[in-house]
Amino acid sequence: MGADAYDSTGRFYEIEAHGGAVPGELTLTRPEFVRAWSEGENYTLVIASHLEKGVGKPTLRLVNDPVHRFEVEPPTDVLLKGVRDGAVESTVYEWPSSDR
Repeated sequence: MGADAYDSTGRFYEIEAHGGAVPGELTLTRPEFVRAWSEGENYTLVIASHLEKGVGKPTLRLVNDPVHRFEVEPPTDVLLKGVRDGAVESTVYEWPSSDR
């Protein structure tokens, strides 16, 4: 679905819960990012913090359209699929057999 919840009006919610303070960065999964991007203002990031007893006052921060409000850094790793596919144009070198 790309979100943790949605309501009767069709609004999507991604909930990030933290026992202590909110970290400086949060990660969205690919489905969450795609849903957030496509829904825009109809997608809300709910950040719950200080949920453990004694670490501060429990707080909820709601951010509508988070992918357009925060700086987004694409992942540094890229997954290449189908690497064993012989139909992909490539050059192949095979070492000769060492059988004597």
